[in-house]
Amino acid sequence: MVSIISPPRRAASGNSIAGSAATELQRSRPDIGTLTALRFVAALWVVLFHLQAMQHTFLAPLYGLFRPVIANGDLGVDVFFVLSGFIITYTYLDRLGPRFRWRAAGDFVWARFARMWPAFALVVGVLGLWFAYGAGQESVQAWSLQTQAPDLSPWGLAKQLLMVHLWFQPGTDGASWFGPGWTVSAEWLAYLAFPLLALVLFRLRRLHPLAALAASVLVLLPTAAWGLDLPIATGGPQPYEWLLRIACCFTAGAFACIAAQNADRMNINTALAGPGAVLAGAAVAAFLAAAGKPGPGRLAVLAFPLLIVLLSLARGRVRAALGARWLQYGGRSSYSLYLVHMFFIYLFYWLDRDWLQGAGPLAANLLAAACLAGIAVATHLLYRYVEEPARHRLRALVPRDRVR
Repeated sequence: MVSIISPPRRAASGNSIAGSAATELQRSRPDIGTLTALRFVAALWVVLFHLQAMQHTFLAPLYGLFRPVIANGDLGVDVFFVLSGFIITYTYLDRLGPRFRWRAAGDFVWARFARMWPAFALVVGVLGLWFAYGAGQESVQAWSLQTQAPDLSPWGLAKQLLMVHLWFQPGTDGASWFGPGWTVSAEWLAYLAFPLLALVLFRLRRLHPLAALAASVLVLLPTAAWGLDLPIATGGPQPYEWLLRIACCFTAGAFACIAAQNADRMNINTALAGPGAVLAGAAVAAFLAAAGKPGPGRLAVLAFPLLIVLLSLARGRVRAALGARWLQYGGRSSYSLYLVHMFFIYLFYWLDRDWLQGAGPLAANLLAAACLAGIAVATHLLYRYVEEPARHRLRALVPRDRVR
């Protein structure tokens, strides 16, 4: 999961290359606030995809109206991956790109660790207790609602806490103690690789925006191909498809950032960017509705760089609407939302199956409402009292002039 962060203060530098790069990258200033709102939308998309276990409750009309779009909700993960590449490039390229420096790379990795690890570690601990209880009720595989059983050994716990649990297997099922937790491991790998990727991106920073946007689409073609009925895409998920997915999406986001930052070279009327973003989003939704099912719907990933670039350049009413306080808070807390929601889905699934048999629709609706409320409250508590405070405390361990 990508964490939207404010751009760092530009420090004066004796390095003329880095200084000129910082000046150059300030020519076009994409609006990160609009992308923060997009994070919340993408998070809700993923949550609704997983909430299909509740589609027989009062949520049924929602799923009836938007079933094709919700059925492709795993694409919300791809939105996050592309956003991650965009924001990390926007924030750190001018610091990491001119030349490789161990200190700068270490500061960057520490900053990302401080953002990701505390909340994730707490959720892993809670799920460990959940599995300790569930092991006496069901098999670990059944209790986790995954096709493969997670590794609950001490080594398995160590892999989870080090956020490397996905690196040791070709598929995502069973890699994490909770299904969507594999993305944390994939993101962590992308962050560790970024200081090297930045060396290449920095030397491409002057790309014409159309060339950069074309590059962002081209690098997405391999991961989009898995949605087509081709020999390479048949037979379900391919080995290490997750690695291709994070590599393609993260790199596409980086090129999208270069396109946005060079947009002034085309004298683009930013007043049209907002309506263009709305049209692009509507086109994606219409395409997913026409596709009707996952698979072909993966082609929609090719539109994500353009959508993100347009949103980052949006002004006027679209920018004002996306700047709404509740959308901004939802975007900032989207990582916590992503981490906690599966636990309440687990609760609903098992309570609905074992305790509410024959209890009628009212009981199922009350349980669903309680779980949704639990997701909202747990998201707020995890973000407000764990994710943010722990991030600041870990960052404080390194002098502020080194990590921003």
